[in-house]
Amino acid sequence: MARFGSTRGGYVRLADGYEMPLFGLGTYKITSQKDMDRAVDAALKNGYRLFDTAYAYGNEKQLGEALQKMLPEYGLTLADVFITTKVPILNGSDKKERTYEVVCESLKKLQMEAIDLVLVHYPREWTGSDKNAKNKEDRMEVYQALEKCKEEGKVRSIGVSNYEIRHFQELLQECRFRPAVNQCEYHPFCCRKELVEYCRQQEIFFEAFTSLARQDPKLYENEVVTAIAESRKISVSHVLLSFALSQNIGVIPKSTNAERIADNIEVVGTKLTRAEIDDLLSLNKTHNYTDCSPWDVL
Repeated sequence: MARFGSTRGGYVRLADGYEMPLFGLGTYKITSQKDMDRAVDAALKNGYRLFDTAYAYGNEKQLGEALQKMLPEYGLTLADVFITTKVPILNGSDKKERTYEVVCESLKKLQMEAIDLVLVHYPREWTGSDKNAKNKEDRMEVYQALEKCKEEGKVRSIGVSNYEIRHFQELLQECRFRPAVNQCEYHPFCCRKELVEYCRQQEIFFEAFTSLARQDPKLYENEVVTAIAESRKISVSHVLLSFALSQNIGVIPKSTNAERIADNIEVVGTKLTRAEIDDLLSLNKTHNYTDCSPWDVL
């Protein structure tokens, strides 16, 4: 039986053979142990089996602690959940060695023997320049460190976040393990149609973050969005989440509110029509709400 065969919301089989749930909990800005415990408890209770974190979020330890406490309450173990974390391209030299150390630190914080998925968080140094000619070399060194971690069994799948087509074209020429996932901002105001199609062609799973567009009224009150919500008698949030899920794009909405966590995953039974998806795609303006504009990164 598939590892996540009965997971609420379904799963995707990545190109490397591992399975990944389509619906998960994002943990950005959840830093207190109390908030993390509440979010993880509500998520597990409602069938979530994917949890997304990052070195830069500063909460891997809190997530690890919460899972250790909450999983037994639902008769689950770490084998029943999928954990994603991300490594930044850190400033300074020895990027390959430092990335390897960061993954080892993440393993300890998450209290895992192997992390399901580790992504390169952004295609340049956090405080670096978009136009730095060294960005390509830096990206490759960090990815090579993840390849080493995969070879050693510290990581099962490796991938990237915020990568553009040109970043993939250079990576695929040199990598030994193809990236399994690309995680990017995705919603009707930021559709990235060409990038999504490229990832599909390359068998790189596309996963969305900021799916709810920070609940911006300009999107939430848009007549195209509200018309779909009204005709289906669902919330605008469900329209936005279903927009991704109906295209086999994963989602990881973040919340610490137990009722909202429960409500978000109720969307899994909703599938938009091709016409509704096309109407939402027509709203694209490549407008990002997260402080990431990877299309500017050389």
